[in-house]
Amino acid sequence: MIGSVAPQFELPAVMPDGKTATISLKQFDTKKWLVLFFYPRDFSTVCPTELNDLADQINTVRELDAEVVAISTDSLMSHAAWQKLPREQNGIQHITYPLASDFTGDVSQAYGVLDGKSYTSVRATIIVNPEGQICYYLMHADLVGRETSELLRVLEALQTGEACGVNWQPGDEVLEREDVPL
Repeated sequence: MIGSVAPQFELPAVMPDGKTATISLKQFDTKKWLVLFFYPRDFSTVCPTELNDLADQINTVRELDAEVVAISTDSLMSHAAWQKLPREQNGIQHITYPLASDFTGDVSQAYGVLDGKSYTSVRATIIVNPEGQICYYLMHADLVGRETSELLRVLEALQTGEACGVNWQPGDEVLEREDVPL
């Protein structure tokens, strides 16, 4: 998947204002990066922790010229109800990016993140660069949430276009590359 063209999609979504809209890959600004944040289920235990953390840091994501779309196989109605539920009740009230409904599972399958047994999206983060290529692909176990700070670090590292070591942090020097594989 890394280096391949991101599969096109068109999905219904609940927007941050609570209204519904259709979103597609081609509508995103070709000068921006896109983070596809696949998750297993609305009204779950781990998902609201990571979706809320990402929402709390969305301004930093957008400062990096990136947008976020969260995607699951739950229905649009489920997304809308979950978005109204307060955070104290495992809700995602005041979410700051679209929640797309991949009810058929077609998009999750196209991106290789559909769990055929449970018919849900697995916990996966995919970053698409402005040229429309997948440049980051990571899946987590359902019981482990993703850390937004690591997503931000990886996004900035990718944007350098250079080799960045394991301990690289924004502002650090990049590694010198030789004409050998990384």
